[in-house]
Formats: sequence, structure tokens, C-alpha cells
Amino acid sequence: MKKKILSIAIPAALGNLLDTLQLLIDMLMIGRLSPSAIAGVGLGGQLIILIYSFISIFYVGTNVIVSRAYGEGNTEKAGKVISGLMVVAVIFSLPFLFFTVYHPDIFFQIMGAEKDVVRQGHTYVSIIGLTMPFLFAGAVIHSAIVATGDTRTPLYISIFTNSLNTVLNYCLIFGNFGFPRLEVQGAAIATSISYTIEVLIFLAVLITGRYGFRLSLKTSIEETIKALKIGIPAGLEKFISFGSFLIFVKIVALYGTATLAGYQIGLRIEGIAFMPGFGFATAAMVLTGQYMGMKKPNLAEKSTIETLKIAMGFMGITGVLFIAFPEQLVSLFTDDRETIEKGALYLRIVGISQIPLAVEFVLNGALRGAGATRTTLLINSLSFWAFRIIPSYMATKLSDSIVPVYIIMTVETFIKAGILWVVYKKGKWKKIKI
Repeated sequence: MKKKILSIAIPAALGNLLDTLQLLIDMLMIGRLSPSAIAGVGLGGQLIILIYSFISIFYVGTNVIVSRAYGEGNTEKAGKVISGLMVVAVIFSLPFLFFTVYHPDIFFQIMGAEKDVVRQGHTYVSIIGLTMPFLFAGAVIHSAIVATGDTRTPLYISIFTNSLNTVLNYCLIFGNFGFPRLEVQGAAIATSISYTIEVLIFLAVLITGRYGFRLSLKTSIEETIKALKIGIPAGLEKFISFGSFLIFVKIVALYGTATLAGYQIGLRIEGIAFMPGFGFATAAMVLTGQYMGMKKPNLAEKSTIETLKIAMGFMGITGVLFIAFPEQLVSLFTDDRETIEKGALYLRIVGISQIPLAVEFVLNGALRGAGATRTTLLINSLSFWAFRIIPSYMATKLSDSIVPVYIIMTVETFIKAGILWVVYKKGKWKKIKI
């Protein structure tokens, strides 16, 4: 079982790592243009991330239904579900397409961006927005492939498309190799081409029949509705989490520019460390879904506990590195002494929370795989507000130091992990019928 877990988790983690590195490379290239370009593309990326919370409705819903059907050996049902969800996903994407192409300025103005930043952001988002139908439909296809336990194929596709994106960025942003210099517009075109090609490759892989799925015009409305009922709480959870995270960033910003800069760098370093967690969450979700489809809930639990042990080992090592070498890690991103000190402080404190974070990742994945998305929505949203946001805000009134805020954040991680563990061990997820 350990080998099976790692075969799913490692490629999934590497795929997420590639996407994260690609974002860093994009920003490094955009950073050579102007501050307004950086701000415009950065804010545009935040809008795309916000839209991804809605895309996750289809990703999670597809994974839960398809993994169960795959575990049952009912590939015909899986094919109908995938077909139905792709149609719904494309229809659902149209309002987002309209907004991002024609009215993205509303978002930038709400965020208080200056005129030139709004202009640059509009250029970037309005082009990316044209790919919305591909992004939504691609989430269904990608999730269906992962639901079979195959995370290597998406990794290989990601390697190709991320490499293509880097080359196109270099050509179109700066006008190299005879291409026109398009700057921010070029970055958007490069990303859009890469997104589109990635989805088309996923679709080509799916219709080869290697997984036994056959796309059909005869979709299952009942199963599609089930998938949406499961996916909507997951999407709502992502949306609330992202909004809550922005509020937490504003709280950190109250302590000054250096503290905010150190926090942002620490967060990026921690984000890279999250990749194993994302991989193990995927493994827990897929294996839980498959074993529940086989009517073997005890094996689902066994796979989750095994996944949990491995994830805690990986992320525990990461935590030790954060505590032991924080200055060295932060100094890779900046030479400013004060920023390094503030970033190192963040890493030292969050290093303590890496093991409970592993518990969060895995148990959230397992519960979602069982279809308990309403449970994860309630636990994650209430915990974040009750034990992190509100106490942190109170701490800003009582102390001039950021340390209490970071301690509260770490304590909340332990509390949430404990709640998830208690809920998981009660075993009500084993009785969920889909």
C-alpha cells in the first residue's frame, strides 16, 4: 500500500511544484518590465486564483464520483459523468469569460490599484479570460484521470506545457527570436496558449480509452447533480478560505512593510514545502474514493492512516529545516537585512506546525474523497475565523509585535488538525452514500 500511495502522491506533488515554479519564473520575467506590470499581473493572478475556487467545484465533484465508479469497475457510469460535467463546466464558465474579458477593471479598482496597474492588469486578464471554458472543462478531465490513480500522465503533460509557457514567455514578452515585443500582452498570450494546449492533450489522452472511459452524448443527469452537490461545498470552502486569507494578510500588513515582505517571502518558501502535502492529499482523496467504490471503507481508512504517517514524516523534516535554517532560506529571495529577520521569524514559528499541517492535508483529502465536503467546509471555515482571524485581530490591539499573531496562527493549525482527527475517527464518512 505504501508503494501505491507514493506512486500517486509524488507525481501529484511534483506537478504542483512545477506550477508554483512556473509562476515564479513568470514573475521574474515580468519583473524586468516595470513595477506597474508586476502589480497588474500579480493582481490578475489573484483574480484567476479566486476563479479557481469555482473551478474546484468540478475538480472535487469529478474526483469523488469517478474514483468511486472506477473502484466499482463501472467505467460506463464514469464516462457519462465526465461527459455531463464537461458540458456543465463549459456553461458555468461563460459568466467568468464575460467578466474577465470585458469587465476585469472592476476587480482591480476594488483592490485599489492605480490607473497604470489597472491598464496592465486589464490587458493580462482579458486575454487569459478567453481560456475560461478550457480551464473549467480541463478541471473535469484532469480530475477524471487523477481519479484512476494516474498522476504521472498529468505530470508529464505539465512538464511539457510549463516548458512551452517559459519559451513562449521569453519570446513574446521580450521580442526574442524574431517575435514581436508584446510585454504583458505577450505573457498573457503565452499562458493562454499553454493552458489551451494542456487541456487538448488531456482530452486526447482521455478519449484514447486507456482508462476505459467513453465520452457519451447520453450523460447521466442524476450523477452529474450528485457531483455538483459534492463539489459546491468544496468550491465554497476554497472561496471562503481565499477571502479569509486576504484578510489575514491585511492583519499582517498592519505591522509594517518589512514584516509584510518577510511574511510574503516566508509564505512562498512554505508554499514550496506544501507540495508534498498537496500530493498526499490527492492520494488520500483518490484512494478513499476508490476503496469506497469497492465497498471497503476499512481499507479506505487504512490507506489514509498510512498516507498520514508518510506525510507527517515528509513535512516534519520540512519543519526542522524551517527552524534550523530560516535566514539562509529567506536570503535566497532578498538581501534586505530587516526583511530576512522578519521572514526568518515567520519560518521558525510555522516550522512547529508542519506536522499538524500534514494531518490537515491528508484528512481533508480523505474526507473529500468520501464525499464529506460539507464537513470540511464547516471545519476549515469556522476554525480559520474562530481560532485565527478574530484572535489575531485582537492581538493587533494588544501588542506591537507580530509574534502573537504567528503563534495564534500556529495554534489554530493544531486545533484544526485535532478537530479533523476526531471527526475522521468517528467514522461517519464511511456511511455516506453517493
